[in-house]
Amino acid sequence: MRRLMEYRIISGRTVETKRSWVPVGPAWHKPRGTRRAGASSEAKIRANEKSSIMNLARTINCNFGPGDWFITFKYDDRHYPSGESGDPDQRREEEFQKAKLIWKKFMQKMRKAYQSETGKKLPAVWVTANWSTKRKYFCRIHHHAVFPSDALPMAERIWKELGGTDGTLYLETLNAEGDYTRIAAYMVDNVQGRPSGENRWSACRGMAKPIYTEFVEVSDVEDVQPLPDGIIKDVMHYEDEDGRTVSSYMRQVMPEKVKVRGGQIILPKRRGRKLNE
Repeated sequence: MRRLMEYRIISGRTVETKRSWVPVGPAWHKPRGTRRAGASSEAKIRANEKSSIMNLARTINCNFGPGDWFITFKYDDRHYPSGESGDPDQRREEEFQKAKLIWKKFMQKMRKAYQSETGKKLPAVWVTANWSTKRKYFCRIHHHAVFPSDALPMAERIWKELGGTDGTLYLETLNAEGDYTRIAAYMVDNVQGRPSGENRWSACRGMAKPIYTEFVEVSDVEDVQPLPDGIIKDVMHYEDEDGRTVSSYMRQVMPEKVKVRGGQIILPKRRGRKLNE
């Protein structure tokens, strides 16, 4: 037996609403309480979340905001992890693995420095990139990462030791948009030709995770309603082989961080209009 259900995924100010048919049995019961990503009750939901881009976007949306940094780390010629093989494919793989080891060393130094200077654990997401999305070919190995605003001085200082100083750091501040799916897509798309099942992106441990609301039974798969005051960023409908809509999706950004209580979103009360005396 299947029932048409709606649930939401909250990542900071970003809210994704999904409607789909969910198999239920005689023992099915309404989930209780607020569920967070990583809980066993959400394992099946997340198993269907095959998009690496959306999972990365949720992590960024939960942990970063205006003023934080999207940084591209490149190597100058003297520090570039060159491969030695005469075979181009093997050489690219050698360079990729060498670069990952360099980045691992960099992140170890960053975590230690950030903890020492701020007293906090470093939040960060990153990829080791090998592809040019603009020119559509394998390029020099580089790295993309998102760091908090106060980590930039440390990143600049430490990367000079490992990547070089000849214009190897390129910076972009995160804007106030609240949904950084664009950056997530760019990061993931810059990693190509990797073995199936290999993670394209990584993140520090202990970072905030998206919140999954409880299931709510609905009657229409297409009638996804936006939350008040939210800005709609994306709407999609998925069809089966017969052209029937089987699931729907909406992503929107709210004016402020969304609160969840009892498994459902709590919207802020609207201010009433003041009457002139």
